[in-house]
Amino acid sequence: MKGMLKDRLRELDELYPVWEKKTIWEHFVDTADRVPDQDFIVAQGREPYTYRQTKEESLRIAKGFLAAGVRPGSHVALQMENGPEQIFTALAASAVRAVKIPVNPSLSASELKFVLNQSEAEYLAADGPLRPEAEQAGLKQVIHLGEAGSLKGLPVTGWESFLAAGQGMEIPWLGKAEYGDEPSDIIYTSGSTKAPKGVLLTHDMLMRSAFASCRSRGFELGRRIFVPLPMFHVYGYVEGLLAAILVGGTVLLRKGKFVAGPVLDFMEEGEANDILSVPSQMMALITELKERPRSLKSLHAVYCSAAACPSWVWPQIRKNLGVDDVITGYGMTEVCGASMQTAPDDTDEVLQTRVGRILPGGCSGLEELGGRQIAYRVVDRKTGLDCAPGETGELWCKGLVVTKGYFKRDQANARVFTSDGWFKTGDCGCFDEKGYLILAGRVDDMYKINGENVSPQFLEEVLSSCPQIYTVCVTGVPDQKHGQVGAAFLQLYEDTPQNRETAEAYAREHLAKFQVPKYFIYLKTEDWPRTSTGKIQRFRLKEMAQAVVGK
Repeated sequence: MKGMLKDRLRELDELYPVWEKKTIWEHFVDTADRVPDQDFIVAQGREPYTYRQTKEESLRIAKGFLAAGVRPGSHVALQMENGPEQIFTALAASAVRAVKIPVNPSLSASELKFVLNQSEAEYLAADGPLRPEAEQAGLKQVIHLGEAGSLKGLPVTGWESFLAAGQGMEIPWLGKAEYGDEPSDIIYTSGSTKAPKGVLLTHDMLMRSAFASCRSRGFELGRRIFVPLPMFHVYGYVEGLLAAILVGGTVLLRKGKFVAGPVLDFMEEGEANDILSVPSQMMALITELKERPRSLKSLHAVYCSAAACPSWVWPQIRKNLGVDDVITGYGMTEVCGASMQTAPDDTDEVLQTRVGRILPGGCSGLEELGGRQIAYRVVDRKTGLDCAPGETGELWCKGLVVTKGYFKRDQANARVFTSDGWFKTGDCGCFDEKGYLILAGRVDDMYKINGENVSPQFLEEVLSSCPQIYTVCVTGVPDQKHGQVGAAFLQLYEDTPQNRETAEAYAREHLAKFQVPKYFIYLKTEDWPRTSTGKIQRFRLKEMAQAVVGK
């Protein structure tokens, strides 16, 4: 851990004695004026960009947006890979008070068409091959990092022409601070369920969330954060980019497939202090470091979250990456990322069984929420009443960082918001006596066997302790006799008949009889259906399980 936690918190509190409601751009400019020559973006194969250089590049793009007709409230889709131009363009959208729609470059044709249409995108800024689906999306203009062209009549402006058109433009509302409550982003849910929805988030909500994470994790000023996660989702965006802005930090970006050896080389070269990761990435790094040990001298913090993590991973992070500050968290797009985190000094036992406590807000919290930004209830779905302490129920939340709704989805909003403003997360769990959340999984993931509730997350925690099991995920499937039964998807360290027998015997020994999965399905690394952020797509596993059961 770098320095004493109390000293880092004191520095943060001195830098932010009170919370000021601002746009993302205004927060960035404050930092750029304070540390203009500090590195802000370090991208593999590129010269670093300082805060001053980033401000200059972002303003050029902002003026290009104005020349193209973008105005406050315009919807601008951004389909770019992690890189300097992506960040410049995102900041430029904030500077002109446009609403940004981050778009996953790997979306299917139907998904791309859906997102562009449903979000009412007027402009698309892209850096990859242009897709014909954009023609059908009602766009006014496409701005491409490469050359100009056309998509059957839809104008495509090349980057240099786009920038040249903006020369001499002025942004009249720069420097005003009354726009923090305006929408900043419509971020579409990641696709771990079948129905992505556009989550409306404001500038202030996103920056408050990033600040709470900085305080919870005890960020030092100037922290260098490696972000191998796509910034079209909140994890990399809020915990990486926005958090770095608040502390004058640096984001380290690497394009291409996550391959452990080259990733570790880049982390060493970039002097990464911190890494944001999902379990599959962390497991790859651990395997590489076991085979080819090395010392990451600058690294002192690891954040591993966004999916269930096998219990063996936590002690191996400490051992192989050589860090003590290891955390996980819980959150969702609808609450601007993480709303709970474990503490930097929590034990492996906590990390293996809990996903964190509600983040302290510091100056960004509310007194009526105990200094936090958000409140949670555990609710019995049948009665709508709060559950007794320690009893599992659905998590409902309300607060400063909770979305006001899904864009143009009135029916969905009516389902998830109560009349008095509580948001139904769809997650199940309970809080222990110290305020830590014990997560039981999604409401739709829970299943019953002969009337007995079964939590897939609990089964996964137990089974992940088996020495033969590398990754496990459990889902319920229909069964004529019992209503539903469990199907366990397993990846073993070494897939042999003997190890399969040992893993199944472990399940019978450590689980109640009704909890033991009826089906064991063995996968390889490439077989897991995952989202772009590494989450396992459980609905796809259910389909796979039902196909196996139906044979």
